[in-house]
Amino acid sequence: MISQNHPFHFLSSLFRKEGATCEFSKYVYAPDSLLDEREIISVSSDDLTETWIESTLSSLRPDQELAIHSKVSMAGRNWHIPLIDFSLEKDFSHDVFDRMCRYLPKSVMLNMAVYSSGRSFHAYSTTLLTPKEWYVFMGRLLLINQRDVGDVIDTRWVGHRLIGGYGSLRWSNNSGQYLGLPTKVRFP
Repeated sequence: MISQNHPFHFLSSLFRKEGATCEFSKYVYAPDSLLDEREIISVSSDDLTETWIESTLSSLRPDQELAIHSKVSMAGRNWHIPLIDFSLEKDFSHDVFDRMCRYLPKSVMLNMAVYSSGRSFHAYSTTLLTPKEWYVFMGRLLLINQRDVGDVIDTRWVGHRLIGGYGSLRWSNNSGQYLGLPTKVRFP
């Protein structure tokens, strides 16, 4: 059973929207590669339950992980869930939060939750973005990184996601390559 601190529960309000279709994938992580092996799964909001997540997690091959994608379809329109993969290994400082507030839309920041992914952090917002807004959002993520200072945002992740055309964050800990499931943490 996934805990109440799993991102599924934070995003569940999006999953309850009638007629919504969300996208996930079963993937095999390949370090320093251009593309991952991915099996894309589209799930209607009616079927997207904790039971579906648990069943899908239990169906993973030993080398696979489950990821949520940013793509959501509703009422004939395409949207993106704002997703962030951080390079930070330690807790967020107020300086990082201030930089995020400077570069990211206020509506995204006000509806955000942060999760420890084991070695770094992930963030999700329930403020949906249009495809054009998503590309701008991804560019703004890169601007959070300061020159000559350690990266806050994982720039390789941004590159992979721009090439893929969607955001993607891991929801499992199946292959033994990670330290744990994503778990909600306090966010300034």
